[in-house]
Amino acid sequence: MKRLLKFFSALKRLYVTSAPAGAAVPYVLGLIFVFFYFVDHTHPDEAYLICGAVMFLAGLFIQIGFSVNRGINGTPADYLSDYDKDVIGTAFMYGEKKRMFYSALELLLAENNYNDALDIFRDLKGKSLTDSEQGVLGFYTSICYSRMGYSTNAAHCAVIAAEKEIHLPESLLMAARNFSLSASYGSAAEYYEKLVPIAESKGIFPFIYNEIGRMFLSANLPEKSRYYFEKSIEYGLDPITSQGGLALASLLEGKEDEACERYRLALIARIGDMEGFKSYCAQICTAGGYPENFFEEHLRERYGKADSHING
Repeated sequence: MKRLLKFFSALKRLYVTSAPAGAAVPYVLGLIFVFFYFVDHTHPDEAYLICGAVMFLAGLFIQIGFSVNRGINGTPADYLSDYDKDVIGTAFMYGEKKRMFYSALELLLAENNYNDALDIFRDLKGKSLTDSEQGVLGFYTSICYSRMGYSTNAAHCAVIAAEKEIHLPESLLMAARNFSLSASYGSAAEYYEKLVPIAESKGIFPFIYNEIGRMFLSANLPEKSRYYFEKSIEYGLDPITSQGGLALASLLEGKEDEACERYRLALIARIGDMEGFKSYCAQICTAGGYPENFFEEHLRERYGKADSHING
């Protein structure tokens, strides 16, 4: 079944990328049949004429199919959200570029067929594109790479989108997140820093300070992470999560008692995703050279009880 689906997917891509040849073949065959109808007097059969007519009709239907696929009378937007329409704007409005882009976008957004979508995006990159088309292509290619798990590629495509100012806040966020995922913390910090003043002025992305704080924790830069966690607390943006981040920053700075107290406060306040928080703390502890259960053991020594009792 998977092979059959892959075969049909390949046929669809052939249909999308070879429109001129696809429409020409039946017309050429039709002309050949008509030619033999007049030339082949040894077999004066109307079958030649019938076959020729069938070929011409086939060519006509193929052209109609291509026209529909191009969305000449409107964007093929059944699978597009209003957000996607806003991102795309006036890019890819006509011709072969439009047909290829929307075919790839459908594969990406409607069918989750990332490999075939990426193939078309790559082919499209070789075309003559306007600045906005380059930016929009970078935006969705970044999404495609990100879903495939290729964070470095996703980051660089998001940078293109940001340079072309395609939904700049989201493009900067995609670039920063994917650089962080690929452990390119310097580049991640660069794009987060570009994003912060935009987020502050527009009042968007309230999670941004905690997210940057976690990135600096991963980079083993606790003093920088502390700055952003404290910013989050100052603005009242998820301060409980910020306390958890400060616990880890304090630990990496060697302030064990302060770290444990902040960890305890985060647990008492019932931080969101408790198990995820504990797992994340264990990872940071291990990376910082501490036992993964450092906080639990420290709390037992101090209070003579497990942190699960604190949660209770």
